[in-house]
Amino acid sequence: MKKKLLVILIGLSVIALMFTGCSSNASAQFPKATGTGVIVQVAAKGRAMQNVPVAIRITNNTNDFISNVKVRLVSIDGKTDFSPFEVVDSKTFKPLKGEPVIALKDVTKDDIVQSGKSATVIFTVTTFKYIEPRAYTVKVEVTYKDSNGNLHTVTQNGVIDIVKPNVFYKWMRGIFEWFHRIIPNYGVDIILVTVLIKLLVHPLTRSQFKSSAGMQKIQPEINKLRQKYKDNPQKLNQEVMKVYKEHNVNMFGGCLPLLVQWPLLFILFGALANYAPFNLERFLWLPNLNTPDPYYILPALVLISMFLQTKTSMLPGQEMDQNTKMMMYFMPIIMAVWSIKWAPSILLYWVTYSLLQAVEQIYIIHVLKVGMEAPKSQKKLSKKNDKEEK
Repeated sequence: MKKKLLVILIGLSVIALMFTGCSSNASAQFPKATGTGVIVQVAAKGRAMQNVPVAIRITNNTNDFISNVKVRLVSIDGKTDFSPFEVVDSKTFKPLKGEPVIALKDVTKDDIVQSGKSATVIFTVTTFKYIEPRAYTVKVEVTYKDSNGNLHTVTQNGVIDIVKPNVFYKWMRGIFEWFHRIIPNYGVDIILVTVLIKLLVHPLTRSQFKSSAGMQKIQPEINKLRQKYKDNPQKLNQEVMKVYKEHNVNMFGGCLPLLVQWPLLFILFGALANYAPFNLERFLWLPNLNTPDPYYILPALVLISMFLQTKTSMLPGQEMDQNTKMMMYFMPIIMAVWSIKWAPSILLYWVTYSLLQAVEQIYIIHVLKVGMEAPKSQKKLSKKNDKEEK
C-alpha cells in the first residue's frame, strides 16, 4: 500500500509542477479565429512577481500567403514604457533593450503564413512587485506583406489578466526574501530553506521509518495468520488488529507522514517556479535561476540524487519487489529527462532535498538497526548469565 501511494504522490507532484509554472502554453487559450482577412488575437494570464507570456496569434484568413510578419508591443495599460511591467527575453529572461519587436522568422523556420494557417509569437513580461490583480490592456501592432509585396498594418488590443497571487506561494516567497536579506544569493537561500524544511519534517520521516520497521518485524506473524484464517476474513482482520495492538504498530504509520509532508512540498514547488527575482540571480554556472541549465548538470544530479534516495530507503532484510526495482532504476531517469526544461530553482531544491533525504535515511536506518540489535544482545547476555548461575 505504501509503495503504491508513493507512486501516486510522485505522479501528483509532476502534475503539480506543470500547473505551477514549469510548463505553460498561452496559445492554448485562443478561441477559433473567425472572419476574413488577417486576424490578430492576444492572450495573456499570470500572476504578479512572475514571468507572464503574452501570446499573439496571427491567423491568415485570406486567399493567399502573407510574409515578412513582424509583431510590435506598443503599450500596456496605455503606457509606452510598459510600467509597472518590464519586457524580458522569453528564453533568457533578461530585460529587452530597445523597442520590443519580434519577427516571425526569429521564432519559426520562415516568416510565411499560408492561407488558412496561423502562427504565434510570444512576448514575456514580468513585474518585480505585487501589483493590483486585474485586466491590464495591451496593444500590439502586426505588420506583414501580402503576396503582391504590399505592406499592411493591423493594430489589436487585448488584456493581460493578472490574477491574485497564491497566498501560500507568497508566504513561502516571503521566507526566501527574509533569507535573501541575510545572504544575498537566491541559490544559497534555496539550499538553506531546503535544509530548514528537512529538519522540520525529520520527526515525521523518523516516525515513518519506525512504523515501517515495526510492520516488517511483525510481517511473518501476519503471514501465518493469513494462512490460518484464509477462509475467514472477519477472524483474520480481528487477529491482525490484535497483533498491531500487541506490538504497538500503526498500520497507517508509514503513509500518514508522507501525506502530511507533501502539501508543504507542493507549496515550495509553486513558490520556486517562475519567480521573477530569480531572473536577476546568477548561481555558479547558471546564468539565472529561471532559465533551464544549459549544461544539463542539474538534471544529471536529479538522476543521481533520486537513485540514492530510493536506494537508501530500504530497511535491513527488506526484499525489493519488481515495483520498487522499477522505481529505483526508471523513475530517476524519467524525472531527469523531464527536468531538462525545468527551472534551476526547482532542480536545486530537488537535488538538495533528495541528497539530504538519502543521508537522513542512512542515519535513521542505522539508529533503528542498533535499536533492534540491542534487545537481541541483552537476551543473549541474560541467557549466558542464567547458565552461569545454574
